Amino acid sequence: MKLAWQAGSRLDPAEHAWMRDPATQAVMAALEAAQPGGSRFVGGCVRNALLGKAVADVDIATRLLPEQVIAAARAAGLKPVPTGIRHGTISVISAGRPFEVTTLRRDVETDGRRAVVAFTQDWREDARRRDFRLNALYADFDGIIHDPTGGLSDLDPCRFVFVGSAEDRIREDYLRTLRLFRFEAWYGSGSPDAEGLAAARRLKAGLRSLSAERVWSELKKLLSAPDPGPAVALMAEHEILSEILGVNGSLRILVGIINQDISAGLEPDPLLRFVALIGGGPERIRIMAAKLKMSNAESRRLQGAVDPSLCGEVEAAFTDMAAAERAIMSLGARAFEDQVRLSAAGDVAPPPRDWTLLAKFAREWQQPDFPVSGGDLILLGYEPGPMLGDAMDALKAHWIAERFEPTKEELIARLKH
Repeated sequence: MKLAWQAGSRLDPAEHAWMRDPATQAVMAALEAAQPGGSRFVGGCVRNALLGKAVADVDIATRLLPEQVIAAARAAGLKPVPTGIRHGTISVISAGRPFEVTTLRRDVETDGRRAVVAFTQDWREDARRRDFRLNALYADFDGIIHDPTGGLSDLDPCRFVFVGSAEDRIREDYLRTLRLFRFEAWYGSGSPDAEGLAAARRLKAGLRSLSAERVWSELKKLLSAPDPGPAVALMAEHEILSEILGVNGSLRILVGIINQDISAGLEPDPLLRFVALIGGGPERIRIMAAKLKMSNAESRRLQGAVDPSLCGEVEAAFTDMAAAERAIMSLGARAFEDQVRLSAAGDVAPPPRDWTLLAKFAREWQQPDFPVSGGDLILLGYEPGPMLGDAMDALKAHWIAERFEPTKEELIARLKH
């Protein structure tokens, strides 16, 4: 990472694949043809390039009005989609990928969630309404860096400082409090801006005005960082976690899961990390899933991770592979692996068997087919209904307890007796 960046320095496209990408070049060329020098890369793509981080999404700020962006895109054979035209944003599709192109704007009115905007031709006005100085960096078509708010001074050490007054920026959109901690989790150097943290704490009640979907989305992004532990600890210290979740959670178990990910080279799993952070049993998870309006799939995953029905079997799995098979058969491989990892993360002493072996066993385990069907029981005289279901459940439980060894004939014989 080059640390001596200053306004007027240049991002060399030859060193940045996202800048020389033909899809990116096509969008910028279309905008430049409509107004030379009127469009610049902005936000995360510039920030990450300067930090030496990967660039995922490319956003562009322009002096062109939305209808002019649409016309410029069509003239170049690109597809414009008015995804946020009221706020000046047009998604221009190039090589099948969307590039958000937003007209320079200033906030006229805000209520902590939404803003009424007016378009402008002033780059400084556009920069002043952004959240953090590091997100208010621009680079033109040739890569020349423009820094209207002093964001380059925040690169080393990397920290996120609000543009202007921290309180003003947070009151404009309370989600910026969560974004502060999310960016710290992903990019921070351990020296967060004290003014921003203090403002976030003072204005934490404003988080109640946010929709549950926005809070959960932001929290998942934060927990997806390679090591969000320090940022989550800051959230607990400044009473942000208790404000959005009602609890501060268990940082010890969360750190245990994070350390597992790092030591085993696993991709961050925000859902498992959330379970570790929240702690508690099925009732707490049910309440949290409803509070944050999680999807049904997310809720089921979390419930499986704390299902208490086979706690003994999961604990026994660390010494008994037969118990592991029984637990996987009943819980499912995903829930079993989650419970194994949570159990290992919560143990003060190392468990008797390495959790990675049990996790691998769960991922590779092939469930045998239960050899008895409902039709077999009907042939024995059972009527379809609850009695047949109870008999099947009892038979299957016996089969699992015997490590899936009884044959169909042996199971039928057991029923006859």
